Amino acid sequence: MAGEVVPLETRLALITAGELPGVSVTALCAELGLSRQTFYRLRARYRTEGPSGLAPRSRRPHRSPNAIDPAVELEIIRLRTEWPTPRGAASIGDELRRGALGHGAPSPSTIHRVLVRNGLVGPRPDKRPRSSWKRFVYPEPNGCWQIDATAWHLTDRAPAWIMDVLDDHSRLLVAALVCTGPTTAAAQAAILSGAQRWGLPARVLCDNGTCFGGPDRTGDFPSSLALLGIALSHSRPYHPQTCGKIERLHQTLKQWLATQPRAADLAGLQTQLDAFTEFYNHHRPHRALAGATPAEAWTARDRAGPAEQPGPLPDQPRVSISRRRVSRGGVLELPGPISVGIGTHLAGTELTALRYGQQLLILDRTHPLRALTLTPARRYYRQTSPPLLATNRPPTNPPTEQGASDHTGRPTGLPAPAGPRGRRGSQVKGSATAPSRSDATGALDLRGAAPTPSEAPCATTHPLSPMS
Repeated sequence: MAGEVVPLETRLALITAGELPGVSVTALCAELGLSRQTFYRLRARYRTEGPSGLAPRSRRPHRSPNAIDPAVELEIIRLRTEWPTPRGAASIGDELRRGALGHGAPSPSTIHRVLVRNGLVGPRPDKRPRSSWKRFVYPEPNGCWQIDATAWHLTDRAPAWIMDVLDDHSRLLVAALVCTGPTTAAAQAAILSGAQRWGLPARVLCDNGTCFGGPDRTGDFPSSLALLGIALSHSRPYHPQTCGKIERLHQTLKQWLATQPRAADLAGLQTQLDAFTEFYNHHRPHRALAGATPAEAWTARDRAGPAEQPGPLPDQPRVSISRRRVSRGGVLELPGPISVGIGTHLAGTELTALRYGQQLLILDRTHPLRALTLTPARRYYRQTSPPLLATNRPPTNPPTEQGASDHTGRPTGLPAPAGPRGRRGSQVKGSATAPSRSDATGALDLRGAAPTPSEAPCATTHPLSPMS
C-alpha cells in the first residue's frame, strides 16, 4: 500500500529477489508483508536512480496552501514573548484582529499550534477544563464589585498588602491600593477610591475575611455599606471560585509585578499599581470580553447604582449561655446544630457554653475547656489533643471511707487527694459546710454556690486550648 514504511534492507532484498527468474512477485510481496504497488514503485526508482533511489524520502508535501505565513508566525511569537505578562492563544488572536490583520487573523487553535511548535506552551493535563465551571456575570457595570486582598513583598522582603476591587461585569480594575494589612480601614478606603472615579456599586461581593465582616457578617465594613445602600454578599466558606474573577486578577497582577523592579517602599509599589491599572483597564484586551478592554466594556452599557434608601444594618451578635451534658461518645451537642468533641473522660458531665457571634467558649464550671471560632458551613469540631482538663480538672469521684475498696477490688485506705489550697475533700456530699468541686479548686460555682471569705479563690490561670 502507498505510504508503507519499508526498511532499506527489506527494499534491497525485495528488488534483488524480484529480479530472479521464476520468482512470483505476488508470493514474494505476501511473504514480506508488502503490497505489489510498493514493489513496482521501488523497482522503478531502483532502475532509474540505482541504490540511492531506495533510500526513504520525506512525505511532506511540496507546498501547503493553508500554511500560516512566516511573518504572521513571527508576530505571534513576538506578542507572546514581548508582552509584560504571558498571553494565551485567544488573547494573541484578539490583538492580531485589532491590528492590521483584522478578520484575516488565524484562529486560536492555529496560534496555539504555533506556540507549541516553538516551545512557548507546555502541556497541562491537570488543568481543569473551563466547561466544568458554573459562570455568572452581572448584566450591568457597577452591578457588583468584587473585593479581596493579596500579599506582596518589597526589596527588603518586608510584607505589603494590595487591596483590589474589580467590577464583575466589565472586569474593570476599580481600585488597587497598597496597605500594611487586610484591615477594614483598607477595604473601606479601596471602595471609596473606586467610588470617586467610577461611582458607587449596587452590591459588593467578598470572602469571609474578618476585614469584610467575618463569618458572623458584622462590623464596620458591612455597616458602612448598608448606610450607603450597597448590598453585601459573602462567598461560601472554603469556596474561592465564587470570587474567581478577582482571584484571577491577582495572578495577572503578580505576573506583571514580577516583570518590574521590586519596589523599595509602599509608595513605590503604589506607583507600580497605578501603572498596571492604566495598562489593564485601557490597553490590555480581555479574553472574557471578546477582545475588548475593560474600559470599553464598562462604557458600553448604562451602569447600575446603590439603592436610594440605606439598607438594614447587620444584626449585632448577642451573648447566649446554654448548659448541655456530654454524650457517651464525648461529644457536646449545641444549638445550631453544632457538635464539639470534648472527650469520653467527661461523658455525662454538664458543661456551660458561652457564645458571642461566631466565638464559642466551653467551660466546666469555671474551668475553660475549649475556645472556638465557628464557621457557617462547619458542624463538627473534633476533640483537641491532649484535653486541657486532663491535668487541670480536680477529681470527681467522692472519697471512700477507710478500709473500703473501689470497683477493682483494691483497698482505698488513702485519704482523698488535696485541692490546690491544701483542703481535703472529705466532707459528706450535700452537707451545708461541704465545699463544691469548684470550691476545692478555688473557683466560683456558677450554679449559685458562693465561697465564704475564708474560701476566697486564688489567682490561677487556665490556658485555653488551641483555636479550632
